[in-house]
Amino acid sequence: MNRDPVTRTRPRDDLGPALPPEAVLLAPAPPEAVPLRPPAGAWGLVVVAVRTTPAAGDPIRFVGDAPAPDPAHTDTAALLAGVWLPAPPPADAHDGDVVVRLHPPGNGDPDDDPAVADVEILAATHGEWTTVRRWRSVGARWPHQVALSVLVHMRFLSDAALNDAHWATLTGPIAAAMPAWFSRELGLAGESAGSAPRRAPDALAALIEAGLIEVGEQLVWGGHTATVRAGGVLHDGAAHEFAVATVTSLATSLAGYTANGWHLWHRARDHRPLSALRTELGTPQ
Repeated sequence: MNRDPVTRTRPRDDLGPALPPEAVLLAPAPPEAVPLRPPAGAWGLVVVAVRTTPAAGDPIRFVGDAPAPDPAHTDTAALLAGVWLPAPPPADAHDGDVVVRLHPPGNGDPDDDPAVADVEILAATHGEWTTVRRWRSVGARWPHQVALSVLVHMRFLSDAALNDAHWATLTGPIAAAMPAWFSRELGLAGESAGSAPRRAPDALAALIEAGLIEVGEQLVWGGHTATVRAGGVLHDGAAHEFAVATVTSLATSLAGYTANGWHLWHRARDHRPLSALRTELGTPQ
């Protein structure tokens, strides 16, 4: 069976400019278009978009709920798309990314059954790539097997980054309004009155520090515009001073599906994707 994961899984035209042109579409897709091995030279597929169907149900199930659907016979992925990565990138700059890796089944012999694969889900958290789940010997319906797990991990990591960004944005003004001794007790020491927000734990702050993005610069994607703020957060035009977001949380809120904003937002002045700028952080000069 011919499976070309690069040319047979392009995003559909009706998705328009929402997904990057290099993205491969895994759902919805016919079985023959779903890869069971990575293309030559690829390490894994970073997920850039995922949305589950109503049939997938809630990720948390209680006693008395209907049984979980069988992904072998029920479509649980309404959308699953990603971009092939040639090598594992540094996890510290990629916190929040979720990657799918495809392996030959069983003992890893490349001559094993080509109609099935072991599917591994990894997430970049706390500076490490960590395996969060693995499925053994699954066929071309594997996107429906993994969709809910991918969505849960992407949303959890995105929400955690957003909460951290809000805290980082607030601590500067809070610390400036407190007596120095009380700020030290709370661990907020170091900010002076009128200082910029603390650095959000996100690679956008690292891009600013490296001079690849400037505070006040605009990012664009799919007709949307966001402004880079001090500390490595985004402002989407909301009037409130602290209406800030992160690269991925803002993309998700605008897209209507769970999105990896690093592969969607572009630097407005030259249309370079943030993912390309982030790659430069780990490239020796």
